[in-house]
Amino acid sequence: MKPAPRPALSSAPALFLADDHKIVRDGLRVLLERSGACRVVGDAADGRALVAQVLALQPEVVVTDLAMSELNGVEATRQLRAAGYRGAIVMLSAHDERRMVAQAFDAGVNAYVHKDHAFEQLVAAIAAARRGEIWLSPQLAAIAEDGCVSTLVELLTPREREVLQLFAEGRGTKEVAAELSVSPKTIEVHRLNLFAKLRVNNVIELTRIAIKEGLVQL
Repeated sequence: MKPAPRPALSSAPALFLADDHKIVRDGLRVLLERSGACRVVGDAADGRALVAQVLALQPEVVVTDLAMSELNGVEATRQLRAAGYRGAIVMLSAHDERRMVAQAFDAGVNAYVHKDHAFEQLVAAIAAARRGEIWLSPQLAAIAEDGCVSTLVELLTPREREVLQLFAEGRGTKEVAAELSVSPKTIEVHRLNLFAKLRVNNVIELTRIAIKEGLVQL
């Protein structure tokens, strides 16, 4: 008996990939397109490019890493939802802490898949997200029993989280200002607000908090 033919790629849903590792993006593109589950219409290596390209392309599905430079996957998701993007968003992450999972769903993702789990889980998550369902890797289900949200989500504005991530990545005030198209004086105000809200005195302490909260990686 001949195997059933895979769905034609042209009829598969358009999908956008975001991960800061090119080898991961290339590998996922091959696997997804071979499976017939999706056709990849674009990819990005950082969260800011993800937001811009998804809003331009309007794919049906976004698969994004959590930890990316400039703008992490959670903040990119927040910006996409705030801008009116209504497609399915699947978070693919190496983080399995309750705090990070809660942040992702709070931001507006439809599904959360741990990178250690099988590719079949990603396909299942994409299908569920397209049906409008909430999907979480079964191995992570136990950690989602409460609605734990981190202190940062409660205390900081979206712009403050952006500024915090950029400072934690080693950017100076002028660089952050240029990246966000605002004046250095505005960034200084954000920096002082971060110091006050997070009860720290310098950028080194800000960086430690950003790492602990999963906004940046070592």
